[in-house]
Amino acid sequence: MKKWTVKTIDSKAADAETISPVITGLGTLAQNVLAVRGIVDVDSAHEFFTADKLYDPFLLKDMPKAVELIKDALSEGTKITVYGDYDCDGITATVMLYSYLTALGGEVGWYIPSRDEGYGLNAVAVEKIIADGTGLIITVDNGITAFEEAKLISEKGTSLIITDHHTPPAEENELPIAGAIINPKQKGCKYPFKELAGCGVVLKLIAAMESSLGGESIANLSVIEQYGDMAAIGTIADIVPLNDENRHIVSLGLQSIECSENIGLYSLMKATGISETYNIDSTSIAFILCPRINAAGRLAHPGKAVELFLCENHELAAAKAEELNALNQQRCEEERRIIDEIEVYLDENPTVLNERVLVLIGNDWHHGIIGIICSRMVTRFGKPCAIVTTDGVTGKGSFRSVKGFSVHEALSFCKDTLIKYGGHIGAGGFSVEDKNIPAFKQALFQYSRQKHDSMPPPEVIADLSPGASDITIENIEHLEALQPFGVGSSVPVFFLPCCKIKNKRPLKEGKYISFTAEYSGGEFKVLDFSRCYSDFWYKIGDTVDLMVNFSINEYNGSRNISVKLVDMRLSGIDTAVQEKYFAAKSVYEKILRGEEEDIDKKLYLRIIPGNEEMKKAYNIIKNSFCLDEVSQKALAAGINYCMLRVIIDIFQEAGIVEHNPVTGAVKTIKTEKKADLEKSVSLIKLIKLSEGGL
Repeated sequence: MKKWTVKTIDSKAADAETISPVITGLGTLAQNVLAVRGIVDVDSAHEFFTADKLYDPFLLKDMPKAVELIKDALSEGTKITVYGDYDCDGITATVMLYSYLTALGGEVGWYIPSRDEGYGLNAVAVEKIIADGTGLIITVDNGITAFEEAKLISEKGTSLIITDHHTPPAEENELPIAGAIINPKQKGCKYPFKELAGCGVVLKLIAAMESSLGGESIANLSVIEQYGDMAAIGTIADIVPLNDENRHIVSLGLQSIECSENIGLYSLMKATGISETYNIDSTSIAFILCPRINAAGRLAHPGKAVELFLCENHELAAAKAEELNALNQQRCEEERRIIDEIEVYLDENPTVLNERVLVLIGNDWHHGIIGIICSRMVTRFGKPCAIVTTDGVTGKGSFRSVKGFSVHEALSFCKDTLIKYGGHIGAGGFSVEDKNIPAFKQALFQYSRQKHDSMPPPEVIADLSPGASDITIENIEHLEALQPFGVGSSVPVFFLPCCKIKNKRPLKEGKYISFTAEYSGGEFKVLDFSRCYSDFWYKIGDTVDLMVNFSINEYNGSRNISVKLVDMRLSGIDTAVQEKYFAAKSVYEKILRGEEEDIDKKLYLRIIPGNEEMKKAYNIIKNSFCLDEVSQKALAAGINYCMLRVIIDIFQEAGIVEHNPVTGAVKTIKTEKKADLEKSVSLIKLIKLSEGGL
């Protein structure tokens, strides 16, 4: 179960007239969403809706140095190599800077390492690039932690400019040797917005170059008009916050995509059908284009994507786009294979799921896929996940997190066990010697316990709870004015309490679900794409609370409201009940990890079940399908989560219940022998703990 939060409109912001001069005609849903997000006056509304918040690129520390180094290289005919990264952000940033410098008449090359080489600059690549005659290397989306490689470049007499957006090393004043370092996160940088993607930093570099060469300034949007398509795609892909300057880069960039002159981008959109089937917005870019661009770096070489976007032949570009499509399909198949292996491993080693952080080790898993699988595991189990794939000597790892847990800080804590690491709050990568994997795990568990007595639960946040009369086609259409959506400016979520399920049916041969919900006198068809029909345990007649997104669906000239499910649960779980649920869950997990010393002894008396609670729980399990269903029904019956899990453990020991922690399935087992529950090891242990110790 996830933590639910429903925002409320501040009384000072409740008067929609405070922003109406700027958003005249915007419906009540959109106005109220803006209000709960802090857009409550003319200035904040103007800032939100007017895509002109583009800061002076020379506010970035070292920008003047970088511009002069590049201008000198261009005037002297020095070869420049753009050194990128293998993800979508790095690929688009490489295409942007290479294209720009080439257009200025420079002798320019580009290099992106394969995933086998590892992230960022590496000595072998540096030696090769310099041997090929390069006099200036410009990194994009990497380089801020490349100390040894930067030193090598300096010793070779080659110039280096680092452009990056990742968090610099924790040690103050410790940065790589370079002629210029452009990173808004570095100490002493006065740039007002710190969350640019790598391609965003490159966009600012190009803008600074244009300004210094006498061209139009960034305020006139000339650079975004030319490179906004790539900048928007890279920014969306890198999951940086879509607020402030990023919002405007993406807003203007999406407009550029629709009329882009990039033959490769046109071919990729045509190959995916995005322009014919979907609106070209941040969501369709994120889920359709970005995975295909990333597929090149995950399963082949990222250069394939760069070559596509630099291609000037329609026929060749179409073939390259189809190749990315095929690689993405291969990625999906490989992902499924690895997840199958993980499920087998977890089924055999369920105690792994008890830790605050899930750590999974695999042999020869494709290292281009493990980042995606990390994200899948975080969603599935609601806790941070680190995955390491090893060749028997060295492991390559990916790390993804939940809100409130810093990956970069965790990896920094474990740095003595690692070869190399990097990343930010929500995601990161690392490499580790096989012999140090156990030490890495222990350091990570130590950090997690020190920083998080209880791991932050996964959360669903609703902007507001609308009345049935507010849910109209016109009001929902106006929500589109809030685009683009992404981190920091999410798709609006709405809370619909006390909905009655009227009917349900399978979609796509049972892969998905459609059900009709009655809400406040109206009825809405809800689509659930998160599970298959056979896993949908809610029954017709159940009263449930829903978290949903609204959109407009057009089909055969008809327009209607589409309701997409975000999350659901039985009605009656209010804020107080949910807080008790998570507190009880934390206690149970501590028991599983053997952290009894961290539990107040008085709590044991509240979780030792009596016969009445065990009878209730057994009847609930007998008529239920999965742990999610059982736990929600148990809450309604007054059984706290920790007691419920203790009861399930007791029943499992007695052989009358079976619970699979990987799938969540729970079922009773028929047996002729009467179970002696009082002999349960789990029960005896709790009784002893309640009496003062084992």
